[in-house]
Order: sequence, then structure tokens, then C-alpha cells
Amino acid sequence: MISVLAIDLDETLLRNDGSVSERTLKALAAWEASGRRAVIATGRPPRSARKIPDALLHLPCVCYNGAAIYEDGVQQYARTIAAADGRWIVERLLAADLPGFVGMEIDDVLYVNRPTDRWGHVYTPDLLTMADQPAAKILLSMRDYLLAEPSMDGLPDSSRVLLSEKYDLAQIMPNGSSKATALHYLMDSWGITLSHVAAFGDDVNDVEMVAEAGLGVAMDNAVAEVKAVADRITASNDQDGVALVVEELLEV
Repeated sequence: MISVLAIDLDETLLRNDGSVSERTLKALAAWEASGRRAVIATGRPPRSARKIPDALLHLPCVCYNGAAIYEDGVQQYARTIAAADGRWIVERLLAADLPGFVGMEIDDVLYVNRPTDRWGHVYTPDLLTMADQPAAKILLSMRDYLLAEPSMDGLPDSSRVLLSEKYDLAQIMPNGSSKATALHYLMDSWGITLSHVAAFGDDVNDVEMVAEAGLGVAMDNAVAEVKAVADRITASNDQDGVALVVEELLEV
């Protein structure tokens, strides 16, 4: 029986204008009122993951594509790229003299070597001054990463690359981190398994959790990789796709 919802934010729970529909909020409230649980599972950092309706702020949150878990506002789990490996990566990206920015997520702050309007950040012209600290992720555009890829041969074993065509985004993550891995950890702490989880997602960072959940749900606006591993496809994020499935599960 499904007793937990794991829901991505962007283009899944959130509509294209960044809001959550009243229908979805009502369905989630009914879900929790029935004694069942819900979890946010997002690629966002904690500061951005909190930019959701107040009615959902109490939910546990898997952030950074699974590199961190927050429960009751307390970090319960963390994976990072080792400082030496992060420096190796950043040195090579900067040496490639890319047209866009390179960013490092460290302790819920994004440091970037060039200003960008994509996210809140701290402009740090000499990014190497930050590179002696463990990072939750290293960010740049996918197009820039592909330009730099020849110089990235031999990427450290502690890291992996996640490429999203949907957002033109390359995320260099701690190896072994994923939303699925973090959810396994959280569910273990709750005494249940992923077979009791319905996971909702739309992009490549959702593939593992959608594939491994008891019920994997792809949004109609999801990329092909997510749809290929999903148990079902629901309506889009702008058409209450999450609410449709939750309402059905409430009837079980």
C-alpha cells in the first residue's frame, strides 16, 4: 500500500508560474489528514526549496538531487564532493574559459564566478577561493560543460555529471547521490521501504526515484527518460497531474 508521496517541485508540484493549485493543496492536506506522509524531493538547494506555500513547509525535504535531507528543519543526511576533487573540477572548468558561469553550492550558498540571473548567488570572481570546501554540487550550463568536457577526462570518482536538456543545466554531483538514495535513507529511518512510496517527477534527476518507487509517476510534461521508467503518466504540472493521482490513491 502506498503510504508516502515523494514529489519533485519544478514542473511537477509547481505550475509553470511557480504556484501550487488549490486542488493540489487540498489533495495533499487530505492525504496527510488520513495519516499518510509526503516528502519534497527536489534538485533545489534548501533556501530555494522553502519557496513553496506555507501549508507545505513542514514537509521533509530531499534537496540537491539527494545530496541532503532536511526533516523538521534539521539536516539529517548529507553527501558532498570532497574539497580536493571539487578544486580539481573547478580548476579545469575555469581553465576552459567558458562563456557562462561556474558555480559551487556550499552550505546553502551558491558562489559563482560570473553574475547570472538564473538563481540567487554570491558573485565570487576568484571561485578557487571557495574550492577548498566540500560542495553539494558544481553548476554550469550544459552547453558550457560540453565545451569543457575534453578537459574533464578523468573526473574524480567522488563525482558524477547530471545533464538536463530541459533546463540547459550540468550538475556535477557527489557520486552515489540521487533522490532515490536519499529516499531509501529516509524511508529506512521511518521503518518502511520504497515499495510504499509514490514518486512524481519530470526530469532526468527524477529517473532513479520514479524507477525504484512502488508507484512511479511521470508528468505528461516529463522527459522521455522519466516516462520510460514510470508505472503511469499523469497530466501535466499545469493540469493538476499530482492531484489527480493523489485523489485516486485516497480512494484505495
